[in-house]
Amino acid sequence: MSKVKTNKSVFEPWKLGNLTLKNRIIKAATFEGLAQGGVPDERLVQFHEKFAAGGAGVVTVAYGAVNDDARTFDHQMCMQDDRIMDVLKKVTSTIHKHGAVASLQLAHCGMQTRYSKLSSKPFSYSASWGLNPYGLLSGIPFMRPMPEKVIEQTCDDYAISAKRAVEAGFDMLELHMGHGYLFSQFMSPAYNTRRDKFGGSLENRMRFPRLALRRVREAVGPDVPIVVKLNLQDGFEGGSTLDDCIEASKIIEQDGDASLLVLTGGFSAKSPMYLFRGPSAIKPLIAIQKNFIAKLVYTLAAKKFPDMPFKEMFFLEDAKKVRAAVNMPIALVGGIKSMANFKTVMNEDFDGIVLGRTLIHEPDLPKIYESGEKSTSGCISCNRCVAHIDSDDGVICPINVEMASEAA
Repeated sequence: MSKVKTNKSVFEPWKLGNLTLKNRIIKAATFEGLAQGGVPDERLVQFHEKFAAGGAGVVTVAYGAVNDDARTFDHQMCMQDDRIMDVLKKVTSTIHKHGAVASLQLAHCGMQTRYSKLSSKPFSYSASWGLNPYGLLSGIPFMRPMPEKVIEQTCDDYAISAKRAVEAGFDMLELHMGHGYLFSQFMSPAYNTRRDKFGGSLENRMRFPRLALRRVREAVGPDVPIVVKLNLQDGFEGGSTLDDCIEASKIIEQDGDASLLVLTGGFSAKSPMYLFRGPSAIKPLIAIQKNFIAKLVYTLAAKKFPDMPFKEMFFLEDAKKVRAAVNMPIALVGGIKSMANFKTVMNEDFDGIVLGRTLIHEPDLPKIYESGEKSTSGCISCNRCVAHIDSDDGVICPINVEMASEAA
């Protein structure tokens, strides 16, 4: 089907479900690294206030593990931990104070974990049997198929987590079905070799994430927008393809439980730079680690972090094929940096623009662009911010820190 080019403005109000957003700019769910010991503190409030004050229409908090085993790292919050609720309520009220919408990413890492409490098992759940490259040197060397009773419980955990998020004041929810997390593992033919009703055809491989999405919708009712973050491609041979994404998008649209698709790509355990593009993040990641094992893990994984050529709007061409196949709202992520990029994405009939690194570098970029003060971002896509997910201070833009130091 051929879509007609539109004249949408990124700065116009946008109605998503029953929620009115002040513009079409969404701060991406970029893991903040600000929940040491699993409990966020005042720094999480300050981190997200910058983006709300800077003009983003939606500010997305990451990563909300739906149960204790769903954490990738020790310093991630579990949505069923009562200790996090007061901080999350403060996060949402602060975002609301600036006229922005608060969104929360709900996720389960599956086999992509180094969470220390899992080392006593010593396995993590996934779609099928295999090695866990994330946890190989952290006492979690294996992944095993998630049994059906655990799948059912995990779907319930998504619903419980969603209700708690709404209680904490979040207006929107995001279910992560990309980047090699648990749902992505089930959807990828490279990781899902099951022979039961959760394996085989794409429709069967999607059965688990669709069931979780349905439970979340039932838990929060019809008025809370639910975002699905979906891979265009996994970015490695044998993984999910663009054709898979197109068919998956059609299925999600037909089910009617999701409000918005965010189209992304890459698989953290196999093709992490497919998501980021540009210089490899591996050397900064190695440098920031505090213990030998962590340094060794990233050193051994260096081959999976090759430099990848960066170009602006690097997911656009694939995303246009999905846009042509479905009518539901779609937002685009990936190298969207300038006002010219914003206009291109809008003219291609996408509904929202998702920004990560550019806002970490310049949180007030939406206000700057809207005012006409400038039209290009100072972010150089160096990927050094990625390494700071493992730092005690959380995610920062090192370029900004260096500039501030030089000016002092």
